[in-house]
Amino acid sequence: MDSVSLEKSPPYQCDMDQHVEKGEGQVTHESFKRVYSVWTASAYQVLMMASWTCNIVLYGTVFDIGGPMMLIYSTAQIIAAIVQLRYPDYIPTSWQIWLIYSAILLISVLFCLSQKHLPAISLLGAVLTFGGGIAWAVTFLVRANKHDATFVFNHLINQSGYTSTGWVGLMSFYTPVYALYGTDGILHITEEIHNPEKNAPRAMILSMIFSGITSLMGAVVMGFCSGDWESYIESEMLKLVDSLPFIPWFVEVLGSVAGASVLVVVVIVFLNFLITVGINTAASRMAWGMATDNALPFSNVFVRISPKWESPIYTILLTVAAELAIGLVVFGSNYAFQAIVSLGGVAIQIGYLTPVLMAFDKLIIRGRSALPPSQYFNLGKFGLVVNITSVCWSSLIIVILLFPLYVPVTSNNIYDMNWAIVMCGGLIILVTVDWLLRGRFHYTVPEE
Repeated sequence: MDSVSLEKSPPYQCDMDQHVEKGEGQVTHESFKRVYSVWTASAYQVLMMASWTCNIVLYGTVFDIGGPMMLIYSTAQIIAAIVQLRYPDYIPTSWQIWLIYSAILLISVLFCLSQKHLPAISLLGAVLTFGGGIAWAVTFLVRANKHDATFVFNHLINQSGYTSTGWVGLMSFYTPVYALYGTDGILHITEEIHNPEKNAPRAMILSMIFSGITSLMGAVVMGFCSGDWESYIESEMLKLVDSLPFIPWFVEVLGSVAGASVLVVVVIVFLNFLITVGINTAASRMAWGMATDNALPFSNVFVRISPKWESPIYTILLTVAAELAIGLVVFGSNYAFQAIVSLGGVAIQIGYLTPVLMAFDKLIIRGRSALPPSQYFNLGKFGLVVNITSVCWSSLIIVILLFPLYVPVTSNNIYDMNWAIVMCGGLIILVTVDWLLRGRFHYTVPEE
């Protein structure tokens, strides 16, 4: 979007039981107490975007396609891998990984329940992101063997199977794009921000600047300090090492299993847990917003706000229940689980692309006057250029995310297949069926 325009909301209703009715099963957004300032909202966004940590966890993908950059991975697998460092004969099973996964989700619920504590959690996450990044960068710059600038800035790595250098260059966006995901996080807590029409755009811009800079710096540090990356990818240190090669990297650089374990726990595992809290918060608010417009089954239940906790308890529980249910798939096939979650990146980009496309008829035909008149943040004549650029960029990323990372895909290496397009099509069918059978009879168009 070229601008963020959020209309002024009426004063917050202090009595949580006194909701203003909009229609059957609906309440206005004044049901939420405004607890975030511009700085705590920025902290929330910084935490959600994860910035430099995205340059660590997909170590293997980085050095297969393109070069230094990656994504947040499975915290449950990381915890199991840390245990395996201490007990080399331990081989984690699917049910043990699922138990760890479930524990993380259930514990995160306790942090999501009370709205008044969420800004403090966001601040803690932002401080840990900043402080952990400095600790990691300084430690590795001092202790790691260094590559030269040619390797970092001029050496294209291609173990993907694709023969086109240009296409491999585009595919290398697969990892760095995750470092700036989560830019929509602010929008899901807008109803909880003081003076949102002014502070929400400010928080979004501040967090993007911070996350962009730290992500770039983290990528450069990792490039120089990545060491013998081929040996880490092929290491037999861990049974899980095919997906977690950054752990042998940490062990070698720090020269200690204990030191590597502590650093991984502090800068990745704990930070990932706080991100889980942020994700569940955002998802619950998004589900609540849909319920206010009767867009969900049982909206009259999910729209309720707890007077005690000042949070949408039912949508929090719905979010975690869905995550636990998806996790059960690993008992049948870990590959099936990976296929399901492959939808995530594409779905996020479609979510970014859709509102810009929906606004195009107004912006192109009627011009900038089609936007709401009262805007604290406005790019003016550059707005349409930003709109068009964002459509082109998101469309490119969607195409990239639909292709397999490694080719050729055959019956012998079916695990390299990218099922995102299948999952995306299935989701579209599911939503369409729900709309035809239920949604069109109940959905209420939001008031402008």
